[in-house]
Amino acid sequence: MPTDSAVHHWGGRLFGGLALLAFAGSGGLVRVLRLADPGGVVTLIAGMLGFAIAYRAIGPFARALGGQRRAQPTWNDAARDAFARASLPRRIYYLLASVADADAPISQAERNAVRHFVLERFADPVRAADLQDWEAQPFPIHDRKGLAARIAVGLDDAELDSVFCWCCLVAFADGRYGAAEHEALQQIAKGLGIAAPRARMLFHLARAQFLRGDRRGEQRARGPAPAPAEARKQALDELGLPPDATPAQLRKRHRELVRKFHPDAQPHLGPAALREATERFTAIQRAYETLTAIGAGA
Repeated sequence: MPTDSAVHHWGGRLFGGLALLAFAGSGGLVRVLRLADPGGVVTLIAGMLGFAIAYRAIGPFARALGGQRRAQPTWNDAARDAFARASLPRRIYYLLASVADADAPISQAERNAVRHFVLERFADPVRAADLQDWEAQPFPIHDRKGLAARIAVGLDDAELDSVFCWCCLVAFADGRYGAAEHEALQQIAKGLGIAAPRARMLFHLARAQFLRGDRRGEQRARGPAPAPAEARKQALDELGLPPDATPAQLRKRHRELVRKFHPDAQPHLGPAALREATERFTAIQRAYETLTAIGAGA
């Protein structure tokens, strides 16, 4: 759904729900419909319905409004038309390709990573022939922030996390992560509406995922266990904690992350994204266990 349309859609639901709640609460609904309402049952039901409609619209409306603000500058007609015609997988392809292109030319490893996410990460599979057509018709602009903002509309927080992690894994794919990729990921995080601290944690979780296995999630042969000091540093990075974090800070952060990163269904991105979200949650638990075993305040 285009950003402007999403703002109108969810704004209409939000204010419509609030209007129903207010109208029912004032007794206007019963008077207009000329209903007998012993005990206020009809008023209560109508008010609860209005509240439910408004409550469910708050989050999507806020995301759409934020996406509209972040989706500047205005795109030219060709870009708007290309985006409007594109499916969600194709839009995400555009975003991943823009990360791979950050340190152009795109390497074969980056190209393979982008293809992997597009071909294997959606409930409705993308055909290889379609992907070849997308590769032959690159997106006409390089506004990563605006593109990410438009993709963010309609996705929930867990799905935004997954998309950002995919972008990170594409950036790592060629083994040459540098300033250009770093700037691209910052732009994308802003476009997706992911706050900087959360983006840093997702970055480190994606990096840990990349180091544990290749882009297909296959486990590499494990080398020697890292020294305690290195293991502690890695775990602190994954949890977004400073080097001097205390045990109390560790426990507090762990409770926050368990609540925020608990795996949720991701209907737009499919079961593979849910598996990756579960892996991120497992990485948080693993980092916490590492720090409690070593001692966060060591």
